[in-house]
Amino acid sequence: MSADTAQAWFDAGAMLFVLAGGGHALLTLLDTVRPHWFAPNDGSAQTAMERTGMRFRRPFPGDGERPSLWSFWLGFNASHGLGAFAFGLLCLLISVHDYHLVGRIDALRPLTVAVSAAYFAIALRYWFNGVMLLTGAATACFAIAAVLS
Repeated sequence: MSADTAQAWFDAGAMLFVLAGGGHALLTLLDTVRPHWFAPNDGSAQTAMERTGMRFRRPFPGDGERPSLWSFWLGFNASHGLGAFAFGLLCLLISVHDYHLVGRIDALRPLTVAVSAAYFAIALRYWFNGVMLLTGAATACFAIAAVLS
């Protein structure tokens, strides 16, 4: 197989993270204005989240119960989406700039497989089928690219 084929697989894995992470961050941003995507099905749960803080916050001086658990939840989802987006974008930028760097940076191929596989394992345990399929596909793309390179 050619380097072009390996690059196409690598780019496909990266694009899955760019699209999923960017979409996740965008939906979280929309939820800060009008909660829908990451809001609990039971509206009373969101109300309870808005009225309470998080125990992790207690060791740090200052606002006590603030920010609310709901704010933490939105912040987590925003940073999670941005992290996945940044991972995919960084991989894509390296690949588009000079795909041979992917081979010359020894840790890059195993790292892309490991990171996407970690997202896949987390999706299997905690998330829903759509995310499981997406992260599984990204892992497969990065693994195929690694084998072909």
